[in-house]
Amino acid sequence: MMSIYAWNRLLACGENRTSGWKSFPLLLLLLMLGCETDTAPKASHFEHDHVVASHWPNGLADAATKIRDRVARLDNEHTLTLHDHKHDYGDDHSHETNPWDEIVELVSWIPEIAADTNLAEADWLPLYQRSESLSANLRAANGEWSEGNRQQLESLCELIDQTAKKIPEQLPLFVKTDS
Repeated sequence: MMSIYAWNRLLACGENRTSGWKSFPLLLLLLMLGCETDTAPKASHFEHDHVVASHWPNGLADAATKIRDRVARLDNEHTLTLHDHKHDYGDDHSHETNPWDEIVELVSWIPEIAADTNLAEADWLPLYQRSESLSANLRAANGEWSEGNRQQLESLCELIDQTAKKIPEQLPLFVKTDS
């Protein structure tokens, strides 16, 4: 934003036409300072829409790994209740993340993550359909952990593993050399 001093100086220069050209570099400099660009690469096409969650996967294979990790945590929680272990006095487990909520989010992100790859549509479409169907099932389950949910999640992870192998390698960069 242009300072009041710079604006007043610019207006004063307009009264005297010969000194107006002297302030042109100042005006140009002020305009250029306000035009910054973000040169950091985006992790997602939709990164500008939201804050990236800490459990956002680095790719399809990582998504399957993170889903399996949360499934294992849920399995463990259902064999031991939260208070079947020793902890410091006053620990209400409020610092822990909910693996169910993270699973629901991870499954809903699969289509976006797949879209960020260079998969062919024929390879991407089954992931989209399976994750959309599973997302609806998980929302309907309303946090109720079952063997059916577990099997569907493992099936999705297997499909992700198979599909991730089909992602074409990045083409090598061709750089002109001096030779």
